[in-house]
Amino acid sequence: MGSKIQQRRLLCQDGRMTALRNVGRVTGFACMAFGALQLAGGTRVEPGMIGNATVDSHVRFMGPVFAGYGLSWLDAAASDEPDVGKMRVLAGLMALGGVGRLATRLTLGRPHQLHDLLLAVELSAPVVVEALVRRARPDR
Repeated sequence: MGSKIQQRRLLCQDGRMTALRNVGRVTGFACMAFGALQLAGGTRVEPGMIGNATVDSHVRFMGPVFAGYGLSWLDAAASDEPDVGKMRVLAGLMALGGVGRLATRLTLGRPHQLHDLLLAVELSAPVVVEALVRRARPDR
């Protein structure tokens, strides 16, 4: 057992976890920034968003929730060895959000083009996280 702990420490010292930590940090800060923008600006901050009071209220409510999601990414990436289990769950949640975007496309049509980029990021998140985990921990 001591040998596995030493191997993990060596992997961290080699910097192999750096890319995974950086993805977690960038994702965390981006989600916090978008959440803050949604709280402050409501529907005005997102292209193509319809500006009625119900949608604006929902966007402003979800802004802090999204910022909290970003804090979870930062927490998962905080240590020398990121919390891989938490990062996998967070990436899975992001992909589930992408599935929600696909449901919108099927039921209501294509949203603003910005959502194409968001959809690509959301659906690729678990793949990117898993690839970085496997690169950082080749023994798993």
